[in-house]
Amino acid sequence: MLRIKRLGYTADTEAGTVQGLGGPLRAIHGRCTGSVDGTCVAVFFFYGNEYAGFDATGVAQSTIKSQDGKSVTLSYPVYLPSDPQCCHSGGEREYQARWEDGKVVFSPPLPEHPNYPD
Repeated sequence: MLRIKRLGYTADTEAGTVQGLGGPLRAIHGRCTGSVDGTCVAVFFFYGNEYAGFDATGVAQSTIKSQDGKSVTLSYPVYLPSDPQCCHSGGEREYQARWEDGKVVFSPPLPEHPNYPD
């Protein structure tokens, strides 16, 4: 949790809950500390007790749908250019993260800006 704070985010998960997550791959959702509209988020990955990275920069919204210690399913609402900040109309995309060759990999590959159309 301290690593997330140092990166400028506040975890959405309580410390006690994090300890109960199965592992070794775990994900914690966080929001930019001080964000007033809540549209600055990231998912932080840990493998064992080591920080393993995050999903993407510039993410407006995301959800951890599930995690079982081996994989994490993330969902991102897709905003079309004419969408207001409150409401997306481009559906949702799901990505599965897993640990492979010493790093977190996404299937399908995670785009640079997962909240926006390609």
